Amino acid sequence: MPQVATVADWAPHVGVSLFTRLASFIRSTWVMIVVDNPLTWKLGFRGQNEQEDVEGPFYIVGSPKRQIEDGKAVLASTQYLEKYGPFLFIFTVTDAKGDPVPNATLDWWQADSDGGYYFASWTLRGKVTTDAQGRVEVLSVRPGDYDAPFGSKRAGHVHLVVNGTKGKHRALTTQVYVCPGNKADYMMNDFANYARDSRPGNMATCWSIPAANGGEKYWKLPELPADDTETKQRVDWWNAKLKERGISREVVAVGRQNLKLSVV
Repeated sequence: MPQVATVADWAPHVGVSLFTRLASFIRSTWVMIVVDNPLTWKLGFRGQNEQEDVEGPFYIVGSPKRQIEDGKAVLASTQYLEKYGPFLFIFTVTDAKGDPVPNATLDWWQADSDGGYYFASWTLRGKVTTDAQGRVEVLSVRPGDYDAPFGSKRAGHVHLVVNGTKGKHRALTTQVYVCPGNKADYMMNDFANYARDSRPGNMATCWSIPAANGGEKYWKLPELPADDTETKQRVDWWNAKLKERGISREVVAVGRQNLKLSVV
């Protein structure tokens, strides 16, 4: 049964069974050959939603819930928050008209800040559900860049499968990118461009918080504007939770993105 994280037990280390890994490998092979095949994009079977992206080979079925409160989740363990620094993602899920989609589920997986994925455990993997305003706040770490075939490089990103209201919204498989200085140029050499056009619109808008990073801008990101009181309030809320947990580090950066679901 998927484990539900609580404030007292953030992102616990839970192993993935060999059977689940094998089943996920077989599924991912089919996805890479058929679903993510460049022909499906060129023929228009994929990409009808401009935010749609390739799933990639690293998905594992059955990830646990990471919710700690309504619309809030923690994906990174205390160890990783201390090592890499807490990165706060604030995503809003809307429909094509821009109306919020409450109770949408985001199935999330990502690399750590060194570009490493984990397969023997649920590290940096999990599910979160949007609140009544269609929003989620996820405390994790910055997804790192990593090398890809043919001398290319993948910009840091989080993978998402977003499911809205059953029978009303089409599931969205996407990636949200975190680029140094919010420069989408880092996505131009993306290995995934072999399958579909580059996705600069999938880059999150991110801000650094120098006060939490030794006075330096994090990842060359612009500083969070002083007049953005709403984001500042969210950062303060999470910093209070980090302090309750005995974690010495504070949120070093924030990323925002709006995810739009298509109708069935």
